[in-house]
Order: sequence, then C-alpha cells, then structure tokens
Amino acid sequence: FHLRWGCREIQYEKSANGDTYVTGLAVSKATQKKTVKADAYIAACDIPGIKRLLPSSWREWEFFDNIYKLVGVPIVTVQLRYNGWVTELQDLEKSRQLRQAAGLDNLLYTPDADFSCFVDLALASPEDYYIEGQGSLLQCILTPGDPYMPLPSDEIIRRVSKQVLDIFPSAQGLEVTWSNVVKLGQSLYREGPGKDPFRPDQKTPVKNFFLAGSYTKQDYIDSMEGATLSGRHASEFICDAGEELAALTKQLGGIQSIGVEEMSFV
Repeated sequence: FHLRWGCREIQYEKSANGDTYVTGLAVSKATQKKTVKADAYIAACDIPGIKRLLPSSWREWEFFDNIYKLVGVPIVTVQLRYNGWVTELQDLEKSRQLRQAAGLDNLLYTPDADFSCFVDLALASPEDYYIEGQGSLLQCILTPGDPYMPLPSDEIIRRVSKQVLDIFPSAQGLEVTWSNVVKLGQSLYREGPGKDPFRPDQKTPVKNFFLAGSYTKQDYIDSMEGATLSGRHASEFICDAGEELAALTKQLGGIQSIGVEEMSFV
C-alpha cells in the first residue's frame, strides 16, 4: 500500500511486435518521488480522474478516446437532519416520536424533485448515522447539479427541504435541526442518448492495464453499485489474463519464478 502517494504518470513502452504495456507508475508525496512497479495495473477512477491519468498518446486508440466523450457533471449532496421521521407514512404519531427509528429503509428515487435519489441514512445505515433523540437524516443527491452550483447553501437547503415536504406531506411540521451541503464540480458522467457506447470495458488495449469505476461498462448506471460491479469485472479480466500477465512479467525481466498466484497488483 502506498498511502497518500499521488499517481503523476503512467510509464509505458511498446514491444517489437507493437504491443503496449505499462512499466510503472510515477508517484509523488510532497517532495518525494518514486516509481511503483507491478504485474498488473488497475485504474479505479471517476471520469475527471481517468482523463487526467491517461497518457495523451493513448487517444490514438478509439477505446481510450471514447472516454473523453463522457463529460462529468456537477453534483450537489444535501443532508438534512429532522426532529422526526420524514418517510414514515403509515403512522403520524410514530413519525413524531424519537424513541425508535421509523420510515422507509431503502434508497429512494423520485421524478418529482430536483434530487434524483435520496435516502434516510438514519434508517439505511443506523450504525453510522442514527443518533438517539434525533430523527431522519435525509441525504439528497442533486444531479446534474448545474442550477444549484452558484446558489448559497441556505438557498439550496430551503429549496430541497421544500421539495422534501412536497413528496412527503405528512412530514409537514417537522423541523430541520441540522444541514450540510457539499458541491462537486465534476462527478458522474452526463447521461444522455448515445452515450452508453462510449463506456469502456475493464480490459483495455494495453495488456497489463485495466480499468474500474462506475463509468465503465457494466449493468448499472454510474453509481456506487456500478463501481462495485466494475471492480468485479476487472478482477475477472485479470484472472482470465493471468498466464499472459505472468509471461509478460518474465519478458520484462521480473521475478523468474513468478506464477499467477504470486502476481502483484497496483
């Protein structure tokens, strides 16, 4: 593990037969620099990150060039803590008490608000977010967040909390006791007609270089679930290429006794 080291450059070479392979990663931390070498390299990035990392010359491949046709969009995450349970729909009295959590324990989607998805973290992840004597902690994801980026946090909170009450009229009268707003200039890629074919596979034209990340090709949208699935796909491709990667390591002058079970990854 190379903690707190930033990757600055992918070092690579071409073999006599035209194959490209990665020879190392140039990394740095403050004024320190070093090169990290491995048998296989996995770039687990978001769209802005992978664009910064890839060597510009690799855009000669359509595979890598297509990645630049995916554009990251702004995203705004809003958290609202209430003095009751916003998503409790069956029992009004239960929604006002603070002795135990109540409501919808799931990731929720709506077409009727500017936030595409939301969740009550106090219910969905109580170990981290449930606080005794307090109520719902709604996390609302505004994406694309373009209209909200220039707004001050107070205005964003006002708009989002109003939309929450529009979706859950039974929550009228509950008060926001704490709030937080986080803005990211680029995050998920902008989905639209014709964009899906630009999502790359986890296996790349570079023999020992693989991709992971929710923008890559898998069955889910650009999401945490998609990121997890992409990692599984990447590991499958690496396992399938194990013998080839071991042979490449020997060819590059690596450990002569290397077997698939001894390979290193970064």
